Amino acid sequence: MARTISDEQRELNKKLHEQNAGYGNRDDGAGMAGNLGKAVLRMHELKSCNSVLDYGTGKGKLVLRLRKEVGNSIVINGYDPAVEKWEKKPSQKHDIVTCLDVLEHIELDTVDSVLEDIRNLTNNFCYLVIDLQPAVKKLADGRNAHVMLAPPDWWLSKISRYFAGIASFPIMHASGHQQKLIVAATNQVGGVPIMFMFLTKLKICGFLMDGGPLGKVKPKN
Repeated sequence: MARTISDEQRELNKKLHEQNAGYGNRDDGAGMAGNLGKAVLRMHELKSCNSVLDYGTGKGKLVLRLRKEVGNSIVINGYDPAVEKWEKKPSQKHDIVTCLDVLEHIELDTVDSVLEDIRNLTNNFCYLVIDLQPAVKKLADGRNAHVMLAPPDWWLSKISRYFAGIASFPIMHASGHQQKLIVAATNQVGGVPIMFMFLTKLKICGFLMDGGPLGKVKPKN
């Protein structure tokens, strides 16, 4: 499989992690993973989840939080090529793969490789959160940290090439603009109802964000 990150991009993100304590350091996925532990436990009760991989976990705070919440009943792993503690990628598939606010950090020429990688690591379904707006932080080369900004339709077209079934909905900003795209995707079409149940359990539909670059934008009428 083609590489999922260039050496240059890896080093730029490593440097940002080292210099900015708040970069990749949230344990709730900016609100998109506040109920993730409960959702994962429900999937476990339904015999649909014994393992979770947080792909692009940053400093790993979400992984550590989930391990506390679910105990030893579910294996929780993390992977991030730009953080030494998490740079070793598991070779085995995980029942659920999460990828929260990561894909917008991926270079255009490696997006397909990353989506293929996520698919190959996913046993039941994956949960993707994609930011559609510029980041507050910048890389050392002066570029915005969100190097891959694209509209929702572009992302859905890409993701549908790698998964047989997808579900998506927007996360809006108080300004009236779309802030994030939520996507759940599976290649086990028979498991789509479970995937929808997972999304419902997250309780993020209708979530409204504020702040960030859009916080300076005049709200739509």
